Amino acid sequence: MKKVLATLSIASIFMPAFSLPALAEDVVISTGGRGGSYFATGEKLAEVLVEYDYAANAVKSRGSIENIERVAAGEATLGFTQLDALAWWMGRNPDQANNLKVLGSLYPECVYVAVNSKGDIDDEDDLQSSKANVAVQKRGSGSAVSWSYMQDLEPDFEKSATFFQGGLQLLNEIATNPDAEVNAFLWVSDPTNLDQRYLKTVLENDNLELVDIEDWDLNDKHPKIGVPIYRFEEPEVAKGLIFDKELNTICMDAVVVGSASAGDDMIDDVVDVLTLNRNRLFSKP
Repeated sequence: MKKVLATLSIASIFMPAFSLPALAEDVVISTGGRGGSYFATGEKLAEVLVEYDYAANAVKSRGSIENIERVAAGEATLGFTQLDALAWWMGRNPDQANNLKVLGSLYPECVYVAVNSKGDIDDEDDLQSSKANVAVQKRGSGSAVSWSYMQDLEPDFEKSATFFQGGLQLLNEIATNPDAEVNAFLWVSDPTNLDQRYLKTVLENDNLELVDIEDWDLNDKHPKIGVPIYRFEEPEVAKGLIFDKELNTICMDAVVVGSASAGDDMIDDVVDVLTLNRNRLFSKP
C-alpha cells in the first residue's frame, strides 16, 4: 500500500500543468439601479463576457459617480458613466484620474429642460439668470452632475438656484403653476427612447415646453480626455409627425470605464464586445 501511495504522489508531482482547470478571471461590472438601462446593459455584457471565459457579474449602484469611484478604487473592474460625469469627477479628483480609462461608448444621452410655457423661463438666457430655479433630481444623480458640469463650463448657469428634486409630481406642479418656486426641470436620457416618461409628459401637456441649450461654451475641449464632452444635436422628440416640436440641446456618450490595473487581455475582450459585438448588448429577447 505504501508503495502505491508513493507512486501516486510522484505521479501527481509530474502531472502536466495543462490538465488542471484554469480559474476564470473575475470581472465586476458596476452598472446602475435595478430596472434601469445601465443595469440591463451590464447584465448583457456580463453574459457575453462569460462566453469569453470570465467570471463576470453585474452589480447595481446609485449611478455614474458611484461607478467611477468603484473602478478608481479597484472595487469594480468596469463601470458605466455619462461622459460629462466622468469629466466632472476628474476635475475634482485629479490625483485619481489615471486609475481608470475609457474603453468605449454605449449609447448617446441628451440633456432636456422643461418649463411652463407661460412662466418666467423662456429660453437659455433665462436659465442663466436669477429668475431660474432648476430642479435636477437627487444630489449625485446623472442629471445633477450634468447641471454642475454645465456650470463649470458656463459660469452664468450658476446665477440660477439649484433644487435637488425631481419626479413626475414636480413636473406636473410646474405645468399647473407658472409661478411655482421651481420653474425648470432638467433630466438626462437616451434620445432614441421616445417613450421616456418625462418627455411624453411634456409633449402631452400644452402648459409645458422644452428649452433649447445652445451655449457654445459648453463645447470646450476637455484637457484630460482630449475632446469636447458635449456635442450639439437636434434629437427627435416624438414619433411620426403628430407633434410639431423641435429641440436643440447638448448630448454626450454613455461610456464604459475600466480599471487601469485590469489585465490587457480582458480589456481587449471588452473593447471587442463594444466594437464588433455591440449589437448583442442591446438586442431585445
